Amino acid sequence: MYQSFLKGRDPKHPSKPSTVTDEAYLLVMYEYFGFDEKDRDHIVDVHTSAMGAENIVGDLLERYLASVLEPHGWVWCSGSVVRAVDFARKHNGTWQLLQVKNRDNSENSSSAAIREKAALPIKHWYRTFSKKHGTNWENFPFPDQKYQLSEESFRQFVKDYMDELKQAR
Repeated sequence: MYQSFLKGRDPKHPSKPSTVTDEAYLLVMYEYFGFDEKDRDHIVDVHTSAMGAENIVGDLLERYLASVLEPHGWVWCSGSVVRAVDFARKHNGTWQLLQVKNRDNSENSSSAAIREKAALPIKHWYRTFSKKHGTNWENFPFPDQKYQLSEESFRQFVKDYMDELKQAR
């Protein structure tokens, strides 16, 4: 478990999925959205790059939160060492548990079930909305830290992290 915790903190690079692009996906792109078949390779590249970017944003969110929360007694439960819990702290003699998601529609049913049946309450928070523009930073469930968190700060963290990864290549 300790190794999993440490490994979860290793730098993580975005990576394109290794799956083959579904030709039916491309057909929809050509026929419905009007993309030109001569741009096939570019469409596939952009699509897989976007999937890779989307797949890492949740990890980046946890890393950003850890950078802000850990100096205040929180522990990032990296490496999935606690099921359905991303952060934990003991505050005034009581454990506080937090599960974070990037979007309001990204929690799976098993995570929700664990959270609902947990012996200790697990607060749930998400960064963005799936059906409207905007962010949810103002609803971060722990008021003593929510004013230290912002979309601007998160985006700067992402830029800095990506720059560090590129320099380390």
